[in-house]
Amino acid sequence: MTLKEMKQKTFSLIEEYYPNANGLAEDEDVKNKINGVINQTMLDLMKYRKLTANTEIEITKDDDKIINLKDYIEDLYQINKIYFGEEYNEEVEYKMLDDLTMKLPSDYEGTFYVYYYKYPELVELNPNDENYDNTYEFELDNVLLEIMPYGIAADLLKMDMISNYGTYFYNRYLEMKNSIDMRSSVNLFEISGGVNI
Repeated sequence: MTLKEMKQKTFSLIEEYYPNANGLAEDEDVKNKINGVINQTMLDLMKYRKLTANTEIEITKDDDKIINLKDYIEDLYQINKIYFGEEYNEEVEYKMLDDLTMKLPSDYEGTFYVYYYKYPELVELNPNDENYDNTYEFELDNVLLEIMPYGIAADLLKMDMISNYGTYFYNRYLEMKNSIDMRSSVNLFEISGGVNI
C-alpha cells in the first residue's frame, strides 16, 4: 500500500462520520501533521507483526571485540538470532552484555550473521518530491495496514470534544489491535508412534 492510499483510506473513513467535511485532506493543520501521526501509528503497530531482516558482519583480528550491533545495523529493533556459520566446528562463545551489545572472544575473526527484527522505513515529514505519496510503500503486514487508518483517525480527531469521534476511532483501534494474531506463520508438526489403548 502506498502512502497516498493510506491517506485516502483514512480520510474516507473520517468522512463517513463527517459527511459534510469535504476536503479534509486539504486542511493545512492536517497536512502538516499527518505524516508524523502515520509514523507514530506505524511504530505502535510494528511490534505485533515484526519485520524480519538479516545481515552479515565481518570482524578482523584488529577490530574491537565488544560490538554494539546498532553501529552495524541501522534499522535494528531487536535481535532474533546470531549464527556463526558451519565453518565453525565448535560454538563461538560470545556474551550479550545487553540487548544490543555483544562480546566476542579476544581471538575471534571472521563473519557472523545476525537475524533481527527491523524498524520500518518511516515516512518523511516534509518530503520535497511532489510524487512522494505515490512512491512510498509501507513495509508492514497487510493486517496491520487495515488497522492503521483507525489509529491515524483517532489521533487526528483526538481534540474533537464535541462529537467524540476521536474516542470512537481510538476504541476501535484498540479493539482491532487486541485481535491481531501475532504469528506470521503456523508451524506444522507431526506426531508419530504412540501407544494403542
